[in-house]
Amino acid sequence: MFIDIKTDKPYTIMETNQQIVEGLYAAFSQGNVPFILENVAENFTWQDPNDPAIVPHGGSYSGRREFLNFFQQLDADTATLSFNVSDYATADNLVIATGQHGVQAKKTGKPLTFEWTMVWRFENGVPVSGRSYYDTASAEKIYQ
Repeated sequence: MFIDIKTDKPYTIMETNQQIVEGLYAAFSQGNVPFILENVAENFTWQDPNDPAIVPHGGSYSGRREFLNFFQQLDADTATLSFNVSDYATADNLVIATGQHGVQAKKTGKPLTFEWTMVWRFENGVPVSGRSYYDTASAEKIYQ
């Protein structure tokens, strides 16, 4: 808690939705999945657009436990070579981020760098859902 020097009244610093997403991406880059899970809603939903029959981490995940499964599967089948955020756009309860992700499928050894867009939805300052958009045809090829 902080004290406003003009009014002598206490206040807290609230993070913006964008700052929260920036923190989640920083945690992802450091492999800090517990931080990510602690900072999303208990019933958080994540959607990866890949076909889970081809890319094991593809599909929908509902709740923190399933979101953890997403990260475990991602770690099991994919090596992250690079992860960069290039831009953010915000509106009301949405944060839209764009960037590039360099990966290598562990099973095939094939690499790929692709551009992505992720849409995060918030309720009361907490992420309640996220969805990734990218070229799944190219992504799925490296897993086959």
